[in-house]
Amino acid sequence: MAIRQTEAFLIRTYPLSESSMICVFYTKDFGKVRAVARGVRNTKSKFRGQLDLLNRGELIYNEKANRELQSVREFDLIDNFDRIKANFNLFTYACYFSELVDAMESDGADNPDVFLLLTHTFRSLQKMTDLRLFARAFELQLLQISGYAPDFTRCGTCGRSFTVNDVNLHYYDQSGEIVCTSCSTPQLVSLSRGSCELMKRIQETNFDRLKRIRTSQRNQKEMRFVLSSLISFHTHRRLKSLEFLDLVEKDKW
Repeated sequence: MAIRQTEAFLIRTYPLSESSMICVFYTKDFGKVRAVARGVRNTKSKFRGQLDLLNRGELIYNEKANRELQSVREFDLIDNFDRIKANFNLFTYACYFSELVDAMESDGADNPDVFLLLTHTFRSLQKMTDLRLFARAFELQLLQISGYAPDFTRCGTCGRSFTVNDVNLHYYDQSGEIVCTSCSTPQLVSLSRGSCELMKRIQETNFDRLKRIRTSQRNQKEMRFVLSSLISFHTHRRLKSLEFLDLVEKDKW
């Protein structure tokens, strides 16, 4: 048995028994880790107030090889993001980001860029005015880091680079690719070249510069459809928080 210590975000929790719960952490050094926090639900537990969803802290856990669930020893709180949790909309988006990381990332596959993305996301979230655009930026950057982002510059079928003549492109939700008009079929979903270029730009833009980007309602709807389809294609499931987020965002169209 090894004792591991690393900084971590708590991205998901669910009960294991009356007194214990399973915690899903995304760690700086070891990727996604699932661990049992024993006695955490007891009134006098040393973990009370520490192991809340979204919290960031210094995690110490026991690791046993070939075991899916490890064991939490200590979790020293660094930030509980109370300003995010106090705002319904911010908390809704933060929960979605956490669930998305849980769905996209495999246990034990360390990816420091994902940890860094979560760090920047929670620091920037409370400053954002356009939460829908911020969500698209998070989705695009996570897809890119995880190796699932489509090529926004060339056709996924023939490989030809898009030109100014490609006014309308198409999205193939069965492969997660964007294709040119020549390679499209009636079953594919139409996608404006402007929205395609916008996704490429957002993917490469720092969060603090997102406010400079302007989008139309058509851009927002097309990006929302393409990215939610991509996420479903790669995770093979529909995220619960995404369904709730759909209701929140629908009120803003």
